[in-house]
Amino acid sequence: MKKLDFKKLDKSYLKISLYIFAVAAAVILFEKIIGHLPNLGNVFSTTVTTILHLGSPFFIGFIMAYVMNPFMKFFETILMKYFPKTQKHKKLLRTGCILINYVIIIGSILWISIYLVPELKDSILSFVSQLSTYSEQLNTSITNFFNRVNFINADDVNNIINKVLAPIMGAFQNVPELITEIATNLYSVGKLTLDVIMAIFISFYMLYDKENFRRQAHKIIYAVSSRKKAEQIFYNAQRINVIFQNFIVGKAVDSLIIGFIAFIGFSVLNAPFPLILSLIIGVTNMIPYFGPFIGAIPAAMITFLVNPVTALWVILFILALQQFDGNFLGPKILGNSLDISPIWIILAVVLGGALMGPLGMFIGVPILATFKMFLMEYINGKYKAKYSQDDPLVLKNEEHESPPEA
Repeated sequence: MKKLDFKKLDKSYLKISLYIFAVAAAVILFEKIIGHLPNLGNVFSTTVTTILHLGSPFFIGFIMAYVMNPFMKFFETILMKYFPKTQKHKKLLRTGCILINYVIIIGSILWISIYLVPELKDSILSFVSQLSTYSEQLNTSITNFFNRVNFINADDVNNIINKVLAPIMGAFQNVPELITEIATNLYSVGKLTLDVIMAIFISFYMLYDKENFRRQAHKIIYAVSSRKKAEQIFYNAQRINVIFQNFIVGKAVDSLIIGFIAFIGFSVLNAPFPLILSLIIGVTNMIPYFGPFIGAIPAAMITFLVNPVTALWVILFILALQQFDGNFLGPKILGNSLDISPIWIILAVVLGGALMGPLGMFIGVPILATFKMFLMEYINGKYKAKYSQDDPLVLKNEEHESPPEA
């Protein structure tokens, strides 16, 4: 008769007991988590908010450095080209180029604060204060025009136009209080100012020592992955950076030029509130594809309220400006950096707007362009691997091109 090995039995029972304990602990823990899901959600939300709150100077500084980097490289290239001796003092050259950027940025902010913001505020308040007058003048003009036409009732036309304009006029009635509230909050909240000041210093050191930061990042990636994988990561990161930087910087420059041309055009046409109209055109132009149409609607409505005849010329001018931007200026500045068709742009704007609002409508395009680039590379790779010898698309094209048999 075989003797029982109590040591083996003890180990088996211990293993079973540990399994039972682990399962029971997992069940209890799962029940506790399910019962406290709302609290866990609040904890997670609070943690993320705290991280963003504390790290906001670094996030703002990174964004500033990212946007300023191509301009800094541009100034470095120009100075080294025309002043070759500056190549011997690269640190001094780098510092000078960064300071040139800051002078331009700070000068622009001062100009906006001293001239543009007060002028814009006065224009908006003037427009809002005269809304009722403009509405009465418009109704009178419509009545006088349609009284000469026997088969159309002027009162019916006025009622339709008033119903269309009522939501817009109601929204503008709250603009003065909104402007006052925004101005009060901006001047009363000191943390934003402190964050921006800290972000300026952070962005300076990010730009000044960017090669060292890049080297450290490369070292970390080489350390945690294989050499081949790391080089693939660097290659893809560079391509993503090119897409985003070309699009963001190019679109900003393009919109600035379009806004400036719009201001000149509205001034020549003697359109009302040219500063407001050009600002609307310039800002909405940042949104790809739909932006020009979005900006044209409020610009045309504001002009129509003040002077219906001028509104027609404003609409024609905006259409001409859109054609100039879409067919000449935009391609010259942006080039073929995205390489995506209009249907992809429309999809990116719609999805981005649904998920993140106006910001999503802007950054959705480079995000989708990046996704499309990797997706098409994956599909093309799978296709070539599967049909390396007999490409069905080539064979199909050859069949179509071959003449029919007699």
